[in-house]
Amino acid sequence: MLNELPKKEKPKKPTTKWRLFWRIQKVCFLRSITPMMMYLFCSLIALAFDAISDGTQVYEVIIGAVCILCGAALNAPMGYQAGKTQYDSFLTGCIHRRNAVFGIQSGGDHKPEMEYRWWKGFLIGFYVGVPAIIMGIFAAIPATWTGGELALVMFAGWAIFPIQWTRNLLYPDWSGSYPAISGGFSMLMVLLPILVTGVSYIVGAMAEKKIKQNEEARNERVLKAGKAKK
Repeated sequence: MLNELPKKEKPKKPTTKWRLFWRIQKVCFLRSITPMMMYLFCSLIALAFDAISDGTQVYEVIIGAVCILCGAALNAPMGYQAGKTQYDSFLTGCIHRRNAVFGIQSGGDHKPEMEYRWWKGFLIGFYVGVPAIIMGIFAAIPATWTGGELALVMFAGWAIFPIQWTRNLLYPDWSGSYPAISGGFSMLMVLLPILVTGVSYIVGAMAEKKIKQNEEARNERVLKAGKAKK
């Protein structure tokens, strides 16, 4: 009804270190979902070529490697953009903290968990690789290695394909028993999204920092020019 009083906003809970920790985990996990899908999509393309080939063929390895690199290439711009966005949020947070020192209340709904920290990109990349780690653990256990490798092939081919190519190259007469190079080694491939996301995240933040510095320098020149005219 028109004469109803507006609803009161619920008071926000104070931001403790523990709450901030879990909020950061949530933000980084949500950031990891899209690049995770990109790696999955590219892995499925590699799997399609693997399915139509007879054994490990050279073209299969080349196409598979290109697909994995495409996944990394799609991952990099996402990390770059996250770095830029979160660095901008970091600058806003600096203003809020500076105002708080003088007892000035800043407006806006600033969220500290959205601020840039150099390690956040590596954390996002770690979350991208979590499925490979979980399935890689099963692939490393003799009793469950078959199911673990199958799950890796279906959902994290980018992590298991290089291990399988290496195994087939070193052990061409492998009988099918528990392999010397197990799927557990696929957990090492987690370094790919960690490094790609982490480095691109930092590069994006540094690019945003340079843009802001150039804007400040330009504004200072304009102010100086205005004062000189007076």
